[in-house]
Amino acid sequence: MRILGISAFYHDSAAAIVVDGRIVAAAQEERFTRKKHDANFPKGAIAYCLREASVSLNEVDYVVFYDKPFIKFERLIETYLAFAPKGFASFSKAMPVWLSEKLFQKKLLTRKLKAIDGTFDEGRLLFTEHHISHAASAFYPSPFDRALVLTMDGVGEWCTTSVGLGNGADLSIMREIHF
Repeated sequence: MRILGISAFYHDSAAAIVVDGRIVAAAQEERFTRKKHDANFPKGAIAYCLREASVSLNEVDYVVFYDKPFIKFERLIETYLAFAPKGFASFSKAMPVWLSEKLFQKKLLTRKLKAIDGTFDEGRLLFTEHHISHAASAFYPSPFDRALVLTMDGVGEWCTTSVGLGNGADLSIMREIHF
């Protein structure tokens, strides 16, 4: 199984490729563009990962994006409503970008991936929750078959801190602290 993971459109865009459970390559886009904290689509990082794995994008089983935009949008709307009218200036700046780009990231990602390989099938594009992404990046490459996994981050969709259990090939979040 070949899985390409990508992070983009926020900060520090990156790509990583896992082949049969083994990390083959990972890189941040800034290494190729020389732009610190580059948030753009990680075209250079993806090309590097595919080259290191000796595969084309068409040979990748799944491409996985690091968060779920619709859930994040729900958090933004609920938070802005809870603090209205105090956050109106921030709301008025954030919403046009969300409504024109971020909310429809599947379409944007599919277009960018098709630019790399015109035969890319959007059915192979998956989205996972932000803290599962963090937990997986810690647990799966670790030497442990079973481990408690703690993640702490500013915020993902709703979660800021999570505790999960990694057991063999399974990883499940047991508790979360929400934003």
